[in-house]
Amino acid sequence: MKPLKIIQPAEVELAKETTWYRDRDPRVASRFTSEVRKTLKLIETFPQIGSQVFGINDPAVRSLPVHGFPYQIVFVTLSDRIEVVAFAHKRRRPAYFVRRLRRS
Repeated sequence: MKPLKIIQPAEVELAKETTWYRDRDPRVASRFTSEVRKTLKLIETFPQIGSQVFGINDPAVRSLPVHGFPYQIVFVTLSDRIEVVAFAHKRRRPAYFVRRLRRS
């Protein structure tokens, strides 16, 4: 199993999204973080899970939705790790995270 790493811009996104939910309802924020953890565990266990990202012709770049929330986790499988590059809202700024993709 390859280790999963969340890059810094994605960590910032996750913190902002969690804060947004917490400011409205702490119970929803707790459910959101729980679903994110479950999704990250699925990605780490099954790196080929999810679907290819529309407009990106690279099977190593995939996304998996966060159950019950309008977010998807965008990740890339590299030679030595899985990198989470975005916690992207499904209806905002499509493909803004492309510049974050790295190859190694």
